[in-house]
Amino acid sequence: MMGALQYADANPRVSIRCLAPAKTLGAAVAELEKWGADGILCTLDEEELETFLAVLKRPLPIINNTTDSDERPGVLRLGFSFQDFAKIAVNHFHQLGLRSKAMLSLGQGAASQALAQQFLRIAKLPVKSRASLWFKADVELLENPHAPVIPVPTVLSNWLHSLPKPTGILCPSHGGGGYLIRCCQALGLRVPEDIAVIGGDDLDLSLASEPTLTSIVQAHEMLGFEAIRILRDWIAGIKPPVSTVRLHRMELQVRGSTGLRKPEICDIAGALKCIEENACRGITVGQVIKATQNVSKPTFHRRFQEQVGKSPAEAIRDRKLDEVRRLLTTTELPLTIITELAGFSTSAFLSRIFRRAEGVTMSDYRKSKGTILPAKARLRAKPAV
Repeated sequence: MMGALQYADANPRVSIRCLAPAKTLGAAVAELEKWGADGILCTLDEEELETFLAVLKRPLPIINNTTDSDERPGVLRLGFSFQDFAKIAVNHFHQLGLRSKAMLSLGQGAASQALAQQFLRIAKLPVKSRASLWFKADVELLENPHAPVIPVPTVLSNWLHSLPKPTGILCPSHGGGGYLIRCCQALGLRVPEDIAVIGGDDLDLSLASEPTLTSIVQAHEMLGFEAIRILRDWIAGIKPPVSTVRLHRMELQVRGSTGLRKPEICDIAGALKCIEENACRGITVGQVIKATQNVSKPTFHRRFQEQVGKSPAEAIRDRKLDEVRRLLTTTELPLTIITELAGFSTSAFLSRIFRRAEGVTMSDYRKSKGTILPAKARLRAKPAV
């Protein structure tokens, strides 16, 4: 979405609406038709796409953010080059000295099987080897990095035990790398000593794994930008000449699942210092994490709450309120200026949360505490003679 919105910012005539999660695809289609959409950008698997097309009342240009689904008339598949993806993984396994390589795909259909066959060719493995496996995994197990995996599906358990040790396994499905690590551990297989894992997960999922996941990261913002560009041309009558477009920008981020050991320390003291120094400058929780942490967002939030007794957002708010109290009692600045100096968006918003915290208005708080001006401020406050 970030890339799509960047395109819209640069092209004011483009209007984008992001649908909130709907209980059914039918409800999503109804909302699209009510809004009057001219084209659709989506990320749907094979089964979802079939349902979506069945309930769509009028044909629209559709770009599906995947190259894993089968080709369909009127649908452009847009994704990253799996050939590049697989080559990066195979080269890394070679660098690690792993002679045995394999691929796990957690999807179904002809597209998943085709990807597995492509991996075997790139890895120079026999087409009929047992070095690839594909089956449909529960989405909840993939998206939740802490979801229990016991019992491990029999087909996966048998396959993992049958592979020579050590083996490097590529699992390109989103969330699949962490899921594979948890399955290996449940079966008593060591990662990375027995099974080295490379996934395609984002930063949060990669850091939430234990060990952290080596991942091939794709430039998703570029994908969103390119998708809206193509969709706009399609709506204007310039139909894409091909049914599949593959992008090539991606990079390998090496972590613990292939042997790199990096300290994963939750630096609460560093976060508190960052908040103390920057809260009134409008810093966000995400910026605090980026500046001070080397752990996932869920891990940081959990440990911060445990050690500080409040959430990071509450800590930022409280630091800003402390600055408001200081300014109210040591200056005669108007409330609008105090709002700005303390980093709040509006005086009305500050007034609400200040009254909730103190039980009185800012004006009454200032009167009850008494404004104590520093010497220089008092001199400046004297009327001119």
